[in-house]
Amino acid sequence: ALPSLLVSGMPEWQVHNPSDKHLQSWYCRQLRSALLFHEPRIAALQVNLKEAYCHTLAISLEIMLYHDDESLTFDLVWDNGGWRSATLENVS
Repeated sequence: ALPSLLVSGMPEWQVHNPSDKHLQSWYCRQLRSALLFHEPRIAALQVNLKEAYCHTLAISLEIMLYHDDESLTFDLVWDNGGWRSATLENVS
């Protein structure tokens, strides 16, 4: 099961200032914590906010799994109620 922050995107940004650095930092910390809790195979995780607008959110996840020499990078955009990738159509 995916963490609720990843499933729901960031609906709170529709009523807050999307350029609020404290809110952006909070979201990244909460998402990182939830992903680490839900996926024990992750050895290291970095969550970066690329863009934040009222109805659109772009993040980058850099993931290092245990027993793996290469990191995985996912660039995701929350738009119109779902995640999409730069290389894939729809993630959820």
